[in-house]
Amino acid sequence: MANMVELPGRQGVAVPLNLGQRLRLVNTHGNQVVDTWAVMAADPTEHMSMEHSRRMTGHLHPKPGDVLYSNRRNAMLRIEEERFEGTHDTIVACCDSWLYAHYGCEPGHANCHDNYVSALRRVGVEPAVVPNPLNLWMNVPVVDNQVSITAPLSKPGDFIVLQAEADVIVVLSACPMDVVPANGAAPINGPDLEPKPVHYRVE
Repeated sequence: MANMVELPGRQGVAVPLNLGQRLRLVNTHGNQVVDTWAVMAADPTEHMSMEHSRRMTGHLHPKPGDVLYSNRRNAMLRIEEERFEGTHDTIVACCDSWLYAHYGCEPGHANCHDNYVSALRRVGVEPAVVPNPLNLWMNVPVVDNQVSITAPLSKPGDFIVLQAEADVIVVLSACPMDVVPANGAAPINGPDLEPKPVHYRVE
């Protein structure tokens, strides 16, 4: 895609944003979940928090106009615009090596936890914790106190625009999930079980 950077499936990247800059993220092929975090550039121990954001906005699923807040209740990112007919998840933890071991995968399977740590290390930040992410395009409906992971709704070309409300570092992970659990949960990244690239640019 012209003037955009490709983030390959299964990989992560850290993207610095100054106050007022925007990050446009495109679900190029559809179905791809992107785990998304942010830390404050001046103090990376202050990170975007789904728990605090839900408390501040009153929304389980963030929508355009919502601000995403830090663990110290400071504004970090605003959802400025999107094209997507579903909702984004704020509940499910990112995939990690322990999850893939639980699923019976061989050691070394790519995962969002390690993508977060590696991406920040590449820009000189040593993360103290891996917070719960904003799972963009992950379909996790909640009905009558039941949480389920269902088939993705995202389509090719769906996009979201995040505006920085402070100087931040945004971390993106094109989720490597390629396993269907024995409990019958839907494939997170679509029926072909193949994580795909997405594209982004800073505006």
